[in-house]
Parts: sequence; C-alpha cells; structure tokens
Amino acid sequence: MLYNHLSEKERALIEFMFYQERRSLNSIAKELNRHRSTISRELKRNEFCGIYNSNNAHKKYLNRKWNSHAFYLDRYKSFTDLFLDKFRKIDHGVEATCHYIKKNYPCVKTPSSRQVFNWIKSNRWKLKRSDRLRKGYVKGRKRHKGMFSKFDEKYVFPFWARPSKIEKEKNMDILKQILIIGKRKAGYSNLLTLVERVTRMTYIVKVKNKNSFTINSTIKKLVEQNNLKVKTITIDNGIEFNKIGILAYWLNCKIYYCEPYASFQRGSNENANGIIRRFYKKGTDFDLLTNDDVVRLQNRINLMPRKMFGFKSSYEINKHCIERK
Repeated sequence: MLYNHLSEKERALIEFMFYQERRSLNSIAKELNRHRSTISRELKRNEFCGIYNSNNAHKKYLNRKWNSHAFYLDRYKSFTDLFLDKFRKIDHGVEATCHYIKKNYPCVKTPSSRQVFNWIKSNRWKLKRSDRLRKGYVKGRKRHKGMFSKFDEKYVFPFWARPSKIEKEKNMDILKQILIIGKRKAGYSNLLTLVERVTRMTYIVKVKNKNSFTINSTIKKLVEQNNLKVKTITIDNGIEFNKIGILAYWLNCKIYYCEPYASFQRGSNENANGIIRRFYKKGTDFDLLTNDDVVRLQNRINLMPRKMFGFKSSYEINKHCIERK
C-alpha cells in the first residue's frame, strides 16, 4: 500500500479546520481522506507550546526529509566519486549512469536511481538541484515558478478540498469562471465568462490575450464594476489561470481548480458557454466583436427564461435576491 506524505495545502486545511471550524480529528480525517492517526500524529509532532502552525509544520517536515538522506551518504562514498566521474548532463542521465555503474562496477555498492534523485533534491549531495535536466517539473500539476507561487499555496486549492456545503449555500458570492477560446492563434481575442452560482447571472468580457496578468486584472475590474462580493471561485486547469493566486489575494477569496477532464465540476459555467456557442461557433474571430456586442450577448443570456427558475430569467432572480437582502 502506497503512503503519500501530507502536502503543504493539506497542513493548511488541518490548521483551518482544527482551529477555525473546531472540527474533530475524525471529521478532518474524513474530509482529507486520511486516517485519523495521521492527523493526530501530525498535530502532536509539530505542535509548539500547544499550538499547531501549518507553515512551521511544513518547514519541520522538509528539514526531516532532507536530513533523512544524510545518514546514507557515508555508505556510498565510492559510488559518489564514480558517479560524478561518469555522469554527464547531456549524454547520460541519472538512471543511465546508475545502470552503467551497476553493470561495469559490480563491487561498488550502488543505490537505486530513485534514491539518487532524492539525494539531488535534498541539496545535501555533491550534485545539486540546479544540475537536474528538468528543474521545473511538478508531477500531477501545472508548473509554478517564482515569487507568485506563494499566493497559490495560500489561496488556491484542488476541487476535492472544496467543502461540500458550498453547493447547498444560497449565498450570491460563489462564482465559476472559464475562458472561451476564439481563433486558436496568438494575437486573437477571447471571451472570459464569470457565472454566479445561485442566480446563474453571467458576466462576459473580451480579453486581448491569455496572459495570466491580463486575466487577473480583467476579473478584478469586472468584479469591482458589478459590485460582486466574492467568496469562492471555481476555475479550470487552463494555463491562463496559472497565477490566479494573485487574484485571490486581491479579492481575499478562495479559489478551487477543477480536476482534468471533469467539466461536470463547474456545470453551470459549461452550460453558459454552451449558450454562447449557439451564437458564436468555435473558431470565431472575437476581434470582430465590439464591446456593445458583448454587452448585448450578456443581456440576452441573463434575460433568457430558465426552467430551473420556473421560467423566470436570471436577471429577475438576481433582482429578487438583492431586494430581499
């Protein structure tokens, strides 16, 4: 049975649920799909003066992980010298070099290639992280580089971490967003859609490119212009959202990214985009649309009668909700 260590995001969720939501260990374990003992050991191992801090806990975890490799390095001094002599970043990778040593130097004790990778990642060996061939690879997730990743770590979470009670809430501060691609070439405009979950009010704006900073500033401006109070936003895995943590910091909200090939996790947004595609098919050049055209399209969607509202429009439901507040 494979065991995965707790991630930094999971530690942040543990701290939030334990101190802010006052949830039990069993409840936290069920939410994170972990064993109760895992949560209990995590709290006991990393408490300081009776208080658990997720940032300090993760730093302690990294130190323990890095130091765990130092114990083994003395056993492989001969291998280390031989590896550095034979290893060439261009001609031979780590696995090829380990295989070469094992085959041609049977008397030298050779670790597994995975162990060598761990030594490199620890930055405690002769070979450092900077010597790797692929320095920005993150398994199972898009790449994060530079100072902006710290915003994602604090504000952006996977869809499975989103509380199930969000779907039951009637608050008008839960949004879903996606980018509708026009011509699949650089230099062409696209449509950015934002859908409010309760009333299905749809907000559409034209963006000139898929640059992350352009997307963030456009959404921020759209939220401010429409006086939207944002609590959470659900997004897809497009590269245009790879710095979405900055937007979450600006709006002071949480953002959840959907799993790949799981459009059902933001169904209301996909439905809105399907309606837009009735008027503008795939491959449409959105550069030809004026701002007035976009506003007319937005109003047409929000004034459509919907079966889920008893054939009232999203505009009517939204107006009723605002008046009731």
